[in-house]
Amino acid sequence: MNKEIRKFLNDHLSVVDFQYDPIKKGGSDRSFYRVRLPEGNTFIFMEYGTDVEENAYWAEINRFMTEIGMPAPRIIAYDHRQRFLLLEDLGEIDLYSLRSLPWHKRRRHYLTTLSEIHRLHRIPLADLPASLKLTQGYDRSLYLWEHNYFRENFVEAVCQLTLSESLKRAWAEESDALINRLEKISPCLIHRDFQSQNIMIKNDRPVFIDFQGTRPGNLFYDLGSLICDPYVTFNPDERHELFSFYYRIMEPDYSLDLFTDYFWEGAAQRLMQALGAYGFLGLKKNKPDFLKHTANGIKNLVTATSNTGTLPVLNDLARNCMNKLSSRPL
Repeated sequence: MNKEIRKFLNDHLSVVDFQYDPIKKGGSDRSFYRVRLPEGNTFIFMEYGTDVEENAYWAEINRFMTEIGMPAPRIIAYDHRQRFLLLEDLGEIDLYSLRSLPWHKRRRHYLTTLSEIHRLHRIPLADLPASLKLTQGYDRSLYLWEHNYFRENFVEAVCQLTLSESLKRAWAEESDALINRLEKISPCLIHRDFQSQNIMIKNDRPVFIDFQGTRPGNLFYDLGSLICDPYVTFNPDERHELFSFYYRIMEPDYSLDLFTDYFWEGAAQRLMQALGAYGFLGLKKNKPDFLKHTANGIKNLVTATSNTGTLPVLNDLARNCMNKLSSRPL
């Protein structure tokens, strides 16, 4: 621990002696530590660098979420210049840690989580504070970037597949049509990485973390992140219950069938991003644990594209990737 961190903690915790243990979690370039005081109280210290611009937005987004009553960790101290944050300790229970429990024990946490994220989705973008800094929202270029990220870091790097020129053209046409449909859905504020490891459970209630990537986007991207989460396994009935529940609380002016189509396309978009990230983090950032989630991720992408009926090229590609992984386990 350097002297700047020690001084920051001494000043804000009013103690000299404490235990300071690193927390290894996720693919973030931020550093997290659990600070334990002699009497047993614990806090989380976070330090972030300058390489990823959105990291600097975390504290302001946290304050905004707190002001509107969204579940977010309490900030105890913040030093913008040194990029230090001292936060409440939410514990170690998240939705991911509950993944082995039977559905009837996990169900209420997921329903509550969906109710909470709906509160974020329904905020009119025009009502956001002018001072709130966010990453640029989803547009055609970002959707396309995620498609290329998936191709380069998962299809080619992980699955070692080489696409023919004719397949590239067919996929490009299909991707263009998908992006057109995604852009027709009214944008809202989304978490953007809304998966089980970013939803803590404290006092039996969900608390959201890792929301520095919050931005205007497609609500079905968030729903796909949670309900087609590669870290967790759902059966078809559980998935249907979850997105049907969101449909009921959202009360859109269109049918559940159309909502379901939107859901599966949003899930497919999100899964391409997630699989690209697993390949990038696993192979290029030397974090091999991420690669173990590719099998469930590609299975979910096959499921999503099979349910849309609008993405046959991507469905065939996903099936080829799944077959490649099954014949050559990582």
